[in-house]
Amino acid sequence: MMTLRDAILENQNYVDPDEGMYVVFARKTNNAFEPSSEARILLLTHQDFEIEIADYTNTHCPGFDYFLEMNIIQDFWGDLKANQRINQQEKWVKRLIQYAENDA
Repeated sequence: MMTLRDAILENQNYVDPDEGMYVVFARKTNNAFEPSSEARILLLTHQDFEIEIADYTNTHCPGFDYFLEMNIIQDFWGDLKANQRINQQEKWVKRLIQYAENDA
């Protein structure tokens, strides 16, 4: 089982191909994303993005919620790593989850 923490920490292993992009979905715990939340990384095609994300989720990964596109995680992760005030991976993971829940 992949956790949300794993998906975030492995973000550099995913390069979007021409036909689509990688998206992270996760199960919420008590209505919130947690580092330990079960996660899935799916490659969505451009046609998949024409479907409402809730409909896509219900069909392809029921019980999961949209978290973020992997390219957004990669950009945000790069910004966190460049910020010297935040120097621990666990803090970075929690900060990214806060961003996804509140600002994305």
